[in-house]
Amino acid sequence: MNQLIYKILFVVLIISLWSSSLELSFLTSVLVLFVGLRSKISRATSSFIVGLLILLLIGCVSIFTYDESWYGFLKDFIYFLRPITVLLAAYFTVVNLKEKRAFFDLLVLTGFGFAGIHLLEIAINIVSIGPDISKLRGEYGRTNHVEMIALFIVICIKNIPIKKTRYKIVYQVFVVCLFVSFILYFSRTMFLVLFLMVLAYKGFLKLNGRGIVALILLAILGGIAMFFINQYEPKTEDPGILGAFALKIKNSYTEAFKPIDIDPTKNDKRELWDHWRAFEANLVYDKIEDEKAWVLGAGFGSTVDVGFEIRLQGEFIRYLPTTHNGLAYVYLKTGILGLLLYLFLIATLYLYYYSKRDSEGEISYNNLLAACAFYMFISSVVVTGIFKPYDMVTLLIGGTFALKQHFYFEDRNIRNEGDT
Repeated sequence: MNQLIYKILFVVLIISLWSSSLELSFLTSVLVLFVGLRSKISRATSSFIVGLLILLLIGCVSIFTYDESWYGFLKDFIYFLRPITVLLAAYFTVVNLKEKRAFFDLLVLTGFGFAGIHLLEIAINIVSIGPDISKLRGEYGRTNHVEMIALFIVICIKNIPIKKTRYKIVYQVFVVCLFVSFILYFSRTMFLVLFLMVLAYKGFLKLNGRGIVALILLAILGGIAMFFINQYEPKTEDPGILGAFALKIKNSYTEAFKPIDIDPTKNDKRELWDHWRAFEANLVYDKIEDEKAWVLGAGFGSTVDVGFEIRLQGEFIRYLPTTHNGLAYVYLKTGILGLLLYLFLIATLYLYYYSKRDSEGEISYNNLLAACAFYMFISSVVVTGIFKPYDMVTLLIGGTFALKQHFYFEDRNIRNEGDT
């Protein structure tokens, strides 16, 4: 098949993930997978896919006792199936590309495109936005993981074709636009994920002498930063862009890890929003305890009862089918068995740090998979992990597995030729 078709389909897949639509990204990934499907697959890829399939099967166990709307069951099924189709779609796309590292080029170029559009929209409307971070993020985007991955590639990945372009100035201008656009999302998750991925790729999060020193320094710097942030009291009314972002950072811990009890009859529930993610996770824990579904969870189609109606994404809802905390979500649907398997998959990515490495290429791809482990873990704590429709980690994992396999066979052929 024409190489241009594979590249176009891959860009369409990236855009479908950016759209944050479960249905669109799932159908697109199935289409791209169908077009690029081949009979052979690497052992590393198949092992990871098997883990995801087991998670899917654990969630399906509830089908034998399920008596609610089948829409909820089917939606959860697609939530768990979609990471598999996205990973395989990325894997087979790279397998079919003659220039394998075009995988990185396409991600970077798509990120450049999103960054340019983002900055243009802000520039046109900058007067109406003013120093209002909520308005800036609400109208022009709260997150863009395509841009985050593109920036990571620009920072870390060497020798990709786009870095060798004749139009150096144009490339550098777009890199600056990408960096500025990334900052203007004011996303705590994106900042943290990018920071940890860069450190991981550079080898600073490996548990060796250098890694331990780096972790100690990070702990010290993080402690100092948190001390000053806790001492800082930004204005809650009209705090400005930087003040509002500082307030978001200040509330990060309580939002994610400090649940509160709230009277469901109380009209003013604003205090709950600063603890919302932790509140959701606590509801999951209580539900599993009440149902004694520790091992296999409540299964697909299960929900947690908030106790009162809340407005989410423009509609009022009381029973939540998903949670922000991806680990809590996995625990709700698949129990402790599924949660342990999910954490094991993250650990397998991290352990690529310690894989046998005889060349710079192997080191690069192993470190990239280790960086994906941190991406997957942090996004799982904050934004539902690989099940979030806009999450890019499964696409990155699939592409990297294909690159790693290609490099292995290419390197082996070169060695064989050298032995003759």
